[in-house]
Amino acid sequence: MDSQNLVTETEQLLDGEDLSAEQIAHCVDQLTSEEINAGLKKNFLIALSQKGESDREFSQFVAEFRNRSIDPQLQDFAPNAIDLCGTGGDKAGSFNISTFVSFVVASAGVKVIKHGNRSISSKCGSADLLQAFGIPLQARPEILRSSLEEINFAFLFAPEFHPAFKHIAPVRKLLAQEGIITIFNLLGPTLNPARPAHQILGVFAPEHIKKISHALSKNGCSNALIVHGHISNERIQGVDELTACGENLLLGYGQFSTEEIERWNPERWSQSIHPFEDLKGGDLDHNLRLTNQILSCQCPPGLLAAILINASSAFKVCGRVSTLEEGIELADSLIRGGIVKNWLDRAGKFFA
Repeated sequence: MDSQNLVTETEQLLDGEDLSAEQIAHCVDQLTSEEINAGLKKNFLIALSQKGESDREFSQFVAEFRNRSIDPQLQDFAPNAIDLCGTGGDKAGSFNISTFVSFVVASAGVKVIKHGNRSISSKCGSADLLQAFGIPLQARPEILRSSLEEINFAFLFAPEFHPAFKHIAPVRKLLAQEGIITIFNLLGPTLNPARPAHQILGVFAPEHIKKISHALSKNGCSNALIVHGHISNERIQGVDELTACGENLLLGYGQFSTEEIERWNPERWSQSIHPFEDLKGGDLDHNLRLTNQILSCQCPPGLLAAILINASSAFKVCGRVSTLEEGIELADSLIRGGIVKNWLDRAGKFFA
């Protein structure tokens, strides 16, 4: 495969010029090819990072990588389904909030098509926790369909649906070791191959909120809320979740629409402010213990508040409730009434 296009486009980026849609398609072809030298890929990604991808460029990269994903054949579920995930990369070491919130939402009868991976920047990723509850990482389309019909939940393990990433992984690893943030630190959560109509997506840094909102909207997501939680902490400035630990930044369209990026305190969800330490997670065993504590409402209060805030927002995004207050009441009743615990038991038995 001719690598000249990648060289030319790298030079164009270094000159501060945006790429056309056709150029981006060519670049994705070469980035995902095993025939292209890793050094050329690395130079391109560094140049793109230094220039900073425009909203239009980012949306086009999303479209190109989605087009190269494997179809899970869930089109008839997608219009009523939601995904809840974050970019990672906040280095906060917090509990798997969006994963547990997915359990809450599914237990309420909402279809959840969750797209995720194993841990990359934390000790326990969404796939690790799901697998511990008996939810498989590899499942045939008919199993995914059955699980959505029976328990309102399907998990799409990213490596199974994005073979194009295989030949980019070594370069990503090299760049990560050098502490270089690239477009791949943002792309993952936007690439759910089932294309659910609703999504809550958390970002590790607020400057990416508008870019991701634009990309989801341009690529067919009907209702979305892009969020970032600000944390007043010496080590951590923010997380890719809504929290009750400080101010939250939100940008939404569709069912949960905001005019611009808005700043909301926990009081907007009728929650008190709690210390960041309440959100701390750990390895798989630690997070399993925390899960059981949440189910019995014996967890740190800030963690329970974050679960309620995110679940309420998810219910609002997909139209399950009309107000956040109604969403808080629903989420609280599902946890305290044992509905979420019963759902987890059913999920384990379904996949046994």
